[in-house]
Amino acid sequence: MVYIRKHLNNPEWRKTAFYNDGNLALTDNLNGLNNGNETFRTDFFLAILCLQGEMSLYVNGVQYSVYPNNVLACPPDSLVGQTRISSDFQCHCLAVTPTHMQRIMPMADNSWDIKIFIEKNPLFFLSPEEADGFCHYYDLLRWRIVSSTCRPREEEVNALSVAFFYYVIGLMSKQIRQAPRTFTSGEYLFKNFINLLASSHPKNRKVEYYAEKLYVTPKYLSLVCKKCGNKTASKIISLYVLKDIDYLLKYSSKSIKEIVNELEFPNISFFGKYVKKHFGISPKAYRIKALRERLQRANEESGKE
Repeated sequence: MVYIRKHLNNPEWRKTAFYNDGNLALTDNLNGLNNGNETFRTDFFLAILCLQGEMSLYVNGVQYSVYPNNVLACPPDSLVGQTRISSDFQCHCLAVTPTHMQRIMPMADNSWDIKIFIEKNPLFFLSPEEADGFCHYYDLLRWRIVSSTCRPREEEVNALSVAFFYYVIGLMSKQIRQAPRTFTSGEYLFKNFINLLASSHPKNRKVEYYAEKLYVTPKYLSLVCKKCGNKTASKIISLYVLKDIDYLLKYSSKSIKEIVNELEFPNISFFGKYVKKHFGISPKAYRIKALRERLQRANEESGKE
């Protein structure tokens, strides 16, 4: 069996999706996967709502049959293949990369119990009302991106996407409540770590700080994070700190010095090196770049009106 790493920039996705910007893709056409014995590893989150017909496929070695009002949800790094699709199959499908999800949904990382659940239970059933809700969000996003004569701003697309994603997360949370499972002590520790990190402002950048709060050693916390989240504790902390920096530099009117004080960096020089290490440019350049991009989009909007 051949394993092929397939992503949103793959030509097949480009051909079948009516929207695909490399981070987010929407499509009603999965015929390219039909009768395919190829197995590929996703590097994106995938959600498929069946509207009509039937689809049969393997996810991580287990066969699933998808019928109307069924949602198939696959987290990144899922093995998907051996797909069979009926001639009358209709669906709504969305795919989003993990990096894009992290960028537009700072709190999404709190939903690790959902990730663990869908890894073992990727297929679930929606009531007609829940399926209608999925379709309403999907159709609104499709209309705004494709059908509207006025090109939407990136912030608007992101906002609509966030609302849609949280709706899907809510559907999955309901499934968890209806089918509870026993979590390991490590999973509970990881969830508590994420909750503590997300609710902290400013965020301490040392693993030792969170380990002490959670009554474990830094080494054990890092091992648990690596197992449950595929990242070290230090890497996860950095992701959250960078989200705060990104927001403050892009959208606040605070000076660099005020941001340094708010986030409790030792000095402007250290902050500048930290930002350049992770973003590739200085804080000032990052802020100017973001402003120019907003002005460019605004000018494009006004030129089309």
